[in-house]
Amino acid sequence: MPSWSPRGDLIAFSSNRHDPTNPDGFGVYLVGPDGAGLRRVRVASGDVDRERINHVAFSGDGEWLVFTANLGGVNGEPVAGPNQFQPYGELYTCRLDGSGLRRLTCNAFEDGTPAWHPRRLSVGPAAPAGEPLRGEVDEPLWISCDI
Repeated sequence: MPSWSPRGDLIAFSSNRHDPTNPDGFGVYLVGPDGAGLRRVRVASGDVDRERINHVAFSGDGEWLVFTANLGGVNGEPVAGPNQFQPYGELYTCRLDGSGLRRLTCNAFEDGTPAWHPRRLSVGPAAPAGEPLRGEVDEPLWISCDI
């Protein structure tokens, strides 16, 4: 899913264009609306090429990206839910140049399709270790009916 920057000068998206033969190795890319200036945002070492980075979105000030990834390398999904594969992983942020990488979540759940709060929020120092993460989660609503 592509994401437009707040100023409208960039589009962020995830793709495996750096290695089309690897359907699982997605990276983050930025490009102008006219297709000019395509560049990859390198968020970690070369090992990241085997990881899946998805669901990228711009911050309200256009200076940060939030995305899902399994960069931590630890995934309990095969044990916890062997029949429910969803390759989203944890939430991360980084600057547009890939610097300042920060892991936001570390839990047993899939954290997919992140979005920024409409008002500018600080991406300053993290809360102390052990501080509960505060936020809201929208669980999908499943409705079944006989037609």
